[in-house]
Amino acid sequence: MKRNSKTSQEPRQMALSAGFFYIYVACTGAAVMAIELAASRFLAPYFGTSMIVWANVIGLVLLAMSIGYWVGGRLADKRPSVRILLSITTAAGLWTASLPLWGHWIFAPLSNGLLDTSISVILLSFAAILMVFAPPVFLLAMVSPYAIRLTTSQTASAGSVAGNLYACSTVGSLVGTFCTAFVTVPQFGLTDTFIIWSSLLIGVSVWGWLRHWAIQLATASTLLLLIGGDTVVARQAGPTPTGKDVLWAKDTLYQHVQVDRNKDGSVELVYNEGGGVQSVRRPHDALTETDYYDDYLLLPYLVSASKHLPSAATPIEVAVLGLAGGTIPHLLAKYDAADFLRLHVTGVEIDPDVIPLDTHYFGLQPTEATLVNADGRVYIRQSKKSFDLIIVDAYANQIYIPPHMSTREFFEEVAHHLTPDGLLALNVNATSEDAPLLLAFERTLTNVYPYVYRIKAQGAFNQLLIGSQKALPTSPAAHLPAAGPLAQVVRHWPTVLKPLQASDVRKGMLLTDDKAPTESLTDRMIVQYAKHR
Repeated sequence: MKRNSKTSQEPRQMALSAGFFYIYVACTGAAVMAIELAASRFLAPYFGTSMIVWANVIGLVLLAMSIGYWVGGRLADKRPSVRILLSITTAAGLWTASLPLWGHWIFAPLSNGLLDTSISVILLSFAAILMVFAPPVFLLAMVSPYAIRLTTSQTASAGSVAGNLYACSTVGSLVGTFCTAFVTVPQFGLTDTFIIWSSLLIGVSVWGWLRHWAIQLATASTLLLLIGGDTVVARQAGPTPTGKDVLWAKDTLYQHVQVDRNKDGSVELVYNEGGGVQSVRRPHDALTETDYYDDYLLLPYLVSASKHLPSAATPIEVAVLGLAGGTIPHLLAKYDAADFLRLHVTGVEIDPDVIPLDTHYFGLQPTEATLVNADGRVYIRQSKKSFDLIIVDAYANQIYIPPHMSTREFFEEVAHHLTPDGLLALNVNATSEDAPLLLAFERTLTNVYPYVYRIKAQGAFNQLLIGSQKALPTSPAAHLPAAGPLAQVVRHWPTVLKPLQASDVRKGMLLTDDKAPTESLTDRMIVQYAKHR
């Protein structure tokens, strides 16, 4: 009789705190989405933010939730205890709060020497997510079936109670999604994001402990210690490149951005784990044999030759899609402006936090370019301007050309915004001239432009593709500056420009909005290159 008496009192006790349970599940729903979004950003410095990583994050979160629902339901039937439920969310909150302390120690060894290839990213990011992020999601998934069991006093009300709880949980998930993406990560950073949402979990759990002040005090003290430890340790444990002076770093809406100064005085803009430097400023803006940016400086001369006008009288309207640190417009202003008095550059950059860095760290002056915060393809589609030169130098996840800026449809839009003598210029990282990635871009461009040229740019793997509606001069040297600082760049250019023929690109894939697997093409290229080294 004693056992039956205790059981009969449980529904009445829980009915009095039904409002608490609605707030409780809303908080846990918000925390799940916050962890999922923050996980992708936390992984980015080590594994990138490609679709592969996102698939692992989403897939493992769903798997952890499925198992959590199942285990939570079974445990709730066997032991329907409020103490157990509150202990679950407290444990999830403490785990999440401590993540910045030790998560880097797991990810750094896993990603050490990582090749950005599908198989390695899949396996290693899977292991990282499973060890670090799956446990708190699993615990939080147990909350919904447990809460339903504890708040259901009779079978007739089970559907209503379940519906209300799931509705509150979903509303909480919406809040967690938007607040994490638009407020906590961009405004406070990853470490504080984990602290904020774990504090919510621990706070609502402590509230549920009612009058157990000792538990409240112990939990609050533990949280304060974790906050202090996270602040001191986590900010020092990130993937900062060794041997470099970090001038600036931030988790933006799009990636982890870092500005590094090398020992030789050069400054680099690095995204995520540093697989690819997005911009560089050499001391005194010197030109080198390793920077493909320098090859862009010769393109205005080809435009001038196509127009049959002297360079000083030739208006050159340039768009740079993928501005990054502003290296290209800055070098154009320094080395080309004297010959092209009517040169104007529009730089388009998707990440608003990167744009101020151009002036502060990379020397770009306000008079050297008009800066636009937009996605490159969206800008081209909406722009009413025509350009003499459109440079596509956009990269996502360090080494991948964005798929939506790789397709026939995109290059058709670019062609629509070029003047009759205008040029498209595109940098492609390729390990060889027969790399599938390079062949795919060549075939796609030849599907849009009557004349497509390939030039080996400076840099180990850089290939410069040029598309135009008219034939370019077959002997470019006659139109390029033979003396001065650009002479060293001219020496690397071919003496004859030959357009690619259909037979040269027949093995390439046609990239379209329906199918543009630039990531997998890049992965396969890297794997093949690694095998033959």
